[in-house]
Amino acid sequence: MWGSCVQMRLKILSYNIHKGFDWNNRNYGLQEMKDLIKSTDAEIVFLQEVVGENKIFKDKGLIDSQFEFLADEVWPHFSYAKNALYDHGHHGNLIMSKYPIESFENVNLSTNNYEKRGMLVCKIKIPVTEDNPEEKSLMAACLHLNLLHSGRKIQYQKIKNYIEENGHGGKTPVIIAGDFNDWNQKSCSVFEEKMGMLEVHKAINGNFARTFPANVPILCLDRIYVKNLEVIHSNVVFYDQHLSDHLPIFCEVDIQ
Repeated sequence: MWGSCVQMRLKILSYNIHKGFDWNNRNYGLQEMKDLIKSTDAEIVFLQEVVGENKIFKDKGLIDSQFEFLADEVWPHFSYAKNALYDHGHHGNLIMSKYPIESFENVNLSTNNYEKRGMLVCKIKIPVTEDNPEEKSLMAACLHLNLLHSGRKIQYQKIKNYIEENGHGGKTPVIIAGDFNDWNQKSCSVFEEKMGMLEVHKAINGNFARTFPANVPILCLDRIYVKNLEVIHSNVVFYDQHLSDHLPIFCEVDIQ
C-alpha cells in the first residue's frame, strides 16, 4: 500500500486559540482567527482550547459553539472532543479536515483532578486522485498536555502505548499535534528517540518553534510530530494582531 512512489502534499496547522481571546483575555477575535487559519490553506487543522458550549459566552452574545463556526464552509469534516467541563460549559480539542474522517476517539490523558486532558484521534481518509491512485488513511491526534513535567511524562507513555497499539505495525502515517506545554523540551526523549517520529519545525529549522507568549514568543510549547511522512517545510505563523496567547505552527508534508 505504501510502496508507491506517488506523493501527495498535505498542509497542516496546529493552533491553541485560547477560547477565542487574545493573550490578556480582553479582545475576542474568533472571526479573525478563522480568517488566519483559512489563509494558510491547511487541509488538516489541529486546534486546542476550543469552546464547545459556554453559557457566559452566549449571554454576552459571543459564539460559544466554536467548532461549528470554525469548520463551517471550509472544512466539511471535523471532530470535537470536550475535555475541560465546568458548570457553564466545556472546551477541548478540535480536528478539522478537508478529507473524510472515518473514525474518531477521545483518549483520556488526565493524570490529576485539576487538569482534564485528552487526545482526540481521528482516522482520516486521503481520497483517490489521478496523481494519488491508491486509497490511504492516516492517524491524526490532537492534544493539550499537562503544565507540569511530572504529569507530561505519564502522558508521553500513554500516547506511545496508544500509537504502538493502533498504528498497524508502525506503517500508518501519523500526525500528533497540539500544545505540549513542553517548556523544558523533554518530549523528544519519547517521541523522537523511542517512537521514531520527527518534529516538523526542528527537522527543517534545527530547533523547536517559539510560539508562546504570542506577543513575545520565548517558549517552545507547540509541536507537530509526524511519522511515515516526509517533512517539506515548517514555520511559525506570525501576524500583526495577537489573536491568541499562542502562535500557530504550520507545515507541509508528503504522503506516499
